Amino acid sequence: MIRSFIALELNDQETKDKIQSYGKRLKSNQPNLKLVDPQNLHMTVKFLGNIKESLAPKIYKILTEEINEKMFQDKIYEFKLKGTGQFRKYSVIWIKLIGNLKFLQDIKDNVESLLNQQLKIERDKRSKITPHLTIGRLKPNKINYKNFESFKNLLNDNKNLEFGPFKIREVKLKKSVLTPKGPIYSDLVF
Repeated sequence: MIRSFIALELNDQETKDKIQSYGKRLKSNQPNLKLVDPQNLHMTVKFLGNIKESLAPKIYKILTEEINEKMFQDKIYEFKLKGTGQFRKYSVIWIKLIGNLKFLQDIKDNVESLLNQQLKIERDKRSKITPHLTIGRLKPNKINYKNFESFKNLLNDNKNLEFGPFKIREVKLKKSVLTPKGPIYSDLVF
């Protein structure tokens, strides 16, 4: 079994640096905040979970031929990363993706349909895409409540902070190996 997901990767180093700098400010306030490594920053299109190894080449083929070749057609689509927020009572800290959201929704819809029709992979319960990059995770039992108000203010005060461009040219099939130091992601290519 392979733990896997489909993603749009962040490749712009300057944008990664700005996110890392902001993450350090958040972490100085909440030391137990687990920041996402800069090389792991991505927008998830679909989390697949544990899949059979034999399924990975079939998923890769669909993504390459039906999504990357037909939808992207060697074009680069430019988005912007702007503004911060949180999900699930501050357990997920994220940056918002701004741009052609219809295109992102079309990617998600096509990925869901193709994988369901051709490989019987179950569709996500949430069909609407929430365009964001997770930059950190904070377990509720690890919150330092002494500094929590200033942490919340740091998020609220940066709702319009611009982090830079997010250029996408393809979706990728990614493998995730969980380790005590955090996940290690790699491309699945066949």
